[in-house]
Amino acid sequence: MTAERIRDKVAASKRKGMWIGGTIPLGYDVIDKALVVDPDEAAAVRTIFAEYLAQGSVRLLSVRLRALGIVSKRRTNRFGHVSGGTPFSRGALYNILRNPIYIGKVRHKDALHEGLQGAIIDDATWKRVQTQLADHGGKKISSTRRSAKRLLDGILFDTKGRAMRTTCASKSIRADGSTRTKRYWYYTTAVRGSEDKSEIERLPADEIERVVMSGLKERLNDTRWLVSQTKGHKSQASLAVNLQAIEKLGLDKERTEGDALGQPFTDIIDRIDAYRGRLVVSLNFAALAKPEAAHTPIPAIFEIPFQRRQNGCAKPIIIAAENAPQEDQGLIALIADARRWAGELLEGKAITVQQITEREGLRSGCVSRILPLAWLASDISTAILEGRQPPHLTAKTLRALPELPLDWAEQRRVLGFAQL
Repeated sequence: MTAERIRDKVAASKRKGMWIGGTIPLGYDVIDKALVVDPDEAAAVRTIFAEYLAQGSVRLLSVRLRALGIVSKRRTNRFGHVSGGTPFSRGALYNILRNPIYIGKVRHKDALHEGLQGAIIDDATWKRVQTQLADHGGKKISSTRRSAKRLLDGILFDTKGRAMRTTCASKSIRADGSTRTKRYWYYTTAVRGSEDKSEIERLPADEIERVVMSGLKERLNDTRWLVSQTKGHKSQASLAVNLQAIEKLGLDKERTEGDALGQPFTDIIDRIDAYRGRLVVSLNFAALAKPEAAHTPIPAIFEIPFQRRQNGCAKPIIIAAENAPQEDQGLIALIADARRWAGELLEGKAITVQQITEREGLRSGCVSRILPLAWLASDISTAILEGRQPPHLTAKTLRALPELPLDWAEQRRVLGFAQL
């Protein structure tokens, strides 16, 4: 039998619902190469689907199944080794909730076919679960992903003059009682082949774009600086066109605000060199001139002082202009959690601290340590929200406080804020 005929036979078997090997799904056994419903495991599967609809998230579903003692399928191999019988991972639960085998169907490539196995879940429940998964970000990605290229690609260079390219990393974070994936974008030194990879430099994309945009807008709003940079240009007409365009660009707030640079800005940037403690931005104002005059460069250079901040070794590096306010999202989230939990206790939505701890999936004592932050002085909370907290004050240092004073003046002294 040829390899092609074997593949066709396997595909046909899958479409017919015959079990030809592989891991047997929870809820079924295999008898005479056919899947047969296991009543006890089928009850567990129905509970998983029902509890997911009730809990509203896979994270809370995982916690609930642990409390109910529902675990993964126990399997024994031909050597007598027993595996399984352990709490479900979130990935395993997603696979179960998306598996059409539980409505009596089998998936082959992108199509669903009627299977020979009995259904465990009814169609109405299945549709509700798929809708909830999609609403909570658990659906299969079918749309076109946005380009990984960002607006400083090709014009940003590291301390050694090497080009930097866009990269990203993903991390699961907890917010408002649920877990989601957050993507972090960076500009990273582009190395090739045998080049030394030990000295790769990396800068957070959103932060460095924000700093460059802020510095550029400040320069474009400085008429005296613009005139000094373009003075002596041969074409007076071209100079006038540039000044008008530059002034409009600098004053147009709606077009330039955001977490990434607008295209008109990158059109006039020739190069950005990221040195230690400063960014050197090289411009060419001729990019905004009329086409017939654009061939004559109108260069300008300015520097943006900046500093790198990092709240803990596991936190991303933050780029900020010197002495600029810098929001600490971890610190803000900590205070937000404290206020939310305090509100739940005061309103009777939560009865005990232990109830909140179990619901949030936190270690014992975490909620008790964070809860007093709900009673921070109002000026301290405002300063943290605006990024004006002392450099040493981070989520880590705030958690490590043995006790937070209730007196606001004492809070200011302990946390390093100026007294009113």
